[in-house]
Amino acid sequence: MIEQSNGSQMPGSDNDASREAAAWFARLLDEHATEMDHQGFRAWLLADNRNAQAYARIEKLWERAAFEHKPAEQSGSRRSFLKTATGALVIATAGTSGWLWTRQPDFSTGTGETNAIRLEDGSTIELSAASAVSIDFTPTLRRIVLRSGEAYFTVAPDARRPFVVEAGELRATALGTAYSVSISSGRTSVAVTEHSVRVEAHGQMIDLAEGQALDWAADRFGPVTSSEIDSRLARRQRRLVFLARPLGEIVEEINRWRNGHLVILDPTLAQRPVTAIIDVNDMADIDKTLEQGLPIALSGYTPYLTLVSAKKI
Repeated sequence: MIEQSNGSQMPGSDNDASREAAAWFARLLDEHATEMDHQGFRAWLLADNRNAQAYARIEKLWERAAFEHKPAEQSGSRRSFLKTATGALVIATAGTSGWLWTRQPDFSTGTGETNAIRLEDGSTIELSAASAVSIDFTPTLRRIVLRSGEAYFTVAPDARRPFVVEAGELRATALGTAYSVSISSGRTSVAVTEHSVRVEAHGQMIDLAEGQALDWAADRFGPVTSSEIDSRLARRQRRLVFLARPLGEIVEEINRWRNGHLVILDPTLAQRPVTAIIDVNDMADIDKTLEQGLPIALSGYTPYLTLVSAKKI
């Protein structure tokens, strides 16, 4: 049980505030959280501006991690609490936004789930875990919006109707092809396995050939590469392959396959490059595997929330 704040706590460190914020966040995820818990949280939130800042960081990180789309009735206590608590966060900090989808996607997968979809034109979409797409077919255009996660497209020829995938700021137009598009908090990626794809963003345009891939991040394209195509598409064989990728990106992808969410509070740790190969069929032991293979320590607060920190030497 979390100790209640009396509103007169002594000044502490930002690290203390972060750990207390994580404990409060975990407690309030519990559907059995009481009104007394909510009152205690508000008192703690207003006792020190660092508390509100730390809690806002936790919510922002959780928003990035919470890819599973649950019906409203399955997350009622969390949503009803946010309606009452977010006002206090807005007063103290910038608060959060984008917690709820404005509309439901046409197709989506939950944590650890995949799905193969055949479209009306004969094209297919292979949705990876915790992914979502919206479909907009007209007489002159086949438009797919990747809302989250990753999808692999095998496109049926139709010269009258271009096949376009939109992912954030990026548009990937099929030129008779099969390709993958993925979107995360840090980058959007395209990898081509057949024929070619025209990729556009912010007035920039690049044509990718078979076997090529590239990333869009920080408002610019990265270099075109042909050496990572197998690792980028390994998710189709239920493997996650990362070659010198930031730990934060790896954790974000693992959260699509793991029950509960890993959250990194330290931005420096999140940017540390890591190489890892993970079998998603063995996610029951993933926490132990991560701690044994990486210089990190995991602290579980509830089945929903686990903090990732640097391992002390």
